[in-house]
Amino acid sequence: MTLLDLLEDDAMTATRGRIEHLVVRIQADFLNKPTLTLTLPAAAKRFGIDEVACAGVLGALVDARVLTEREGAYRRYSPPGAARQAA
Repeated sequence: MTLLDLLEDDAMTATRGRIEHLVVRIQADFLNKPTLTLTLPAAAKRFGIDEVACAGVLGALVDARVLTEREGAYRRYSPPGAARQAA
């Protein structure tokens, strides 16, 4: 293993840690505020990141069924029938 390999591993670990922190922060915001609805530009502004990074995180949260996206707006995912069961 070379010095360059070690530096790349450290950079990758730091980047991964920042991404994980960002995912948790965005997920928590939507879970703590169930009515929160944001467009991509509004989410990027709210979380202080560029739209490309924000789109990646929001997309991952949609894939994980934490969020849903409809007509360009992201909101907390609610399984079908959840509102009827709660009533």
